[in-house]
Amino acid sequence: MTCGGWIERWGRAFPDKEALVDAIKDRRYTYGALLGEVNRMTHFLYGELDIRKGDRVTCLSLNRWEYITLFLALSRLGAVLVPLNFRLAEGELVYFLEDAAPKAILFDQQHQGVVARLKNEVHVPHYVCLDPDNTVGRPLPDIWGSLPTDSPEEVETKPDDPQLIIYTSGTTGLPKGVILTHGMLTWNVINTIQGWGLGPDDKTILHAAMFYTAGWNVFTLPIFHGRGVNILIQSFDADLILDLIHREGVTVFFGVPTMFRMLLDSPKFASTDFSGVRFMLSGGAPLDRSIFEAFKTRKSVHIREGYGLTEVGPNCFMANGKPGTIGHPMPNVDVKLVGNDGREVPQGEEGEILLKGPNVCAGYLNKPEISAQAIVDGWFHTGDLGKMDADGHMSIVGRLKDMIISGGMNIYPT
Repeated sequence: MTCGGWIERWGRAFPDKEALVDAIKDRRYTYGALLGEVNRMTHFLYGELDIRKGDRVTCLSLNRWEYITLFLALSRLGAVLVPLNFRLAEGELVYFLEDAAPKAILFDQQHQGVVARLKNEVHVPHYVCLDPDNTVGRPLPDIWGSLPTDSPEEVETKPDDPQLIIYTSGTTGLPKGVILTHGMLTWNVINTIQGWGLGPDDKTILHAAMFYTAGWNVFTLPIFHGRGVNILIQSFDADLILDLIHREGVTVFFGVPTMFRMLLDSPKFASTDFSGVRFMLSGGAPLDRSIFEAFKTRKSVHIREGYGLTEVGPNCFMANGKPGTIGHPMPNVDVKLVGNDGREVPQGEEGEILLKGPNVCAGYLNKPEISAQAIVDGWFHTGDLGKMDADGHMSIVGRLKDMIISGGMNIYPT
């Protein structure tokens, strides 16, 4: 079953259960209402743009509810979403469009100037503006109300079929399009729900840009699969997030260390009611102990440190709050640490983190050689160096490419 199929199931079985709070437009959607909007988008893509299984569709937009319906509708059609990073220069976007070869690009009004210039550089069959403006492409709002809300026939998909392509720059070379399959995304959802105990009473805030894996796979899709509530905002805003935590009863939250510092610095932090928050998750970089202690001491909020990559999950470990560690591997993730000779290192010694399981991506788009180097016998080579303690908790010690060997000693700049 596809991600769009989850919404179909919940929309029919629990039509009145709240699914999405659009804090941008001040709208609320039940699973039944969200299903109707996903169906509209599916009919539009299939009937108006001739999108078929395997076709790729790009989106250049800030966070908005149509982005979510686009992904879920493409999922039902067996087509592939390719989110575009709006923070990049136009020349870089040309590379993405040439590499992904999309059949359509959907965009918001804020980025239609960029899209207009890209038209002269790259051929894309269909241009669709998400706002009521026909300056560059066809305005979707003009026909949205006339689109049917009945459920179209779902296209049969297999676990290995691609569903989402997220571009990641890594540390060297051109950006790589990570191929996330239906099976991979589903297993990340299963791991997340089981490992962190998510359920229908959970609520989270979707603030991460949707061209990152964090925008979809840290909490968004697991929350939808678990019949919880996603609260959508356009981008990170510390004051707004604290308001929503207080007003909406948020139970789980993800951010990077800089965001947690901004929450602490907000004048609203001291008066925010965190009583409903079960845990917060920090990722992307090590969390300063002072931030951890500030949340724990002042509001009894527990912050866990997570670890993952676009290519593998990204939710790979059950962060449980042991200081300096990322916890134990998720239920369906295998982990081993290897040295420079490729052999496993003894417990307590540093080695490169290798991950294996159904949560591993299908490689990189149009880059078979790099894919073969990254995934060997099912094991994904993360390039990160870790160490496991006697209790089985993993800690990150550095990056393999950053390691300096001096006098036989391994030195990590971080």
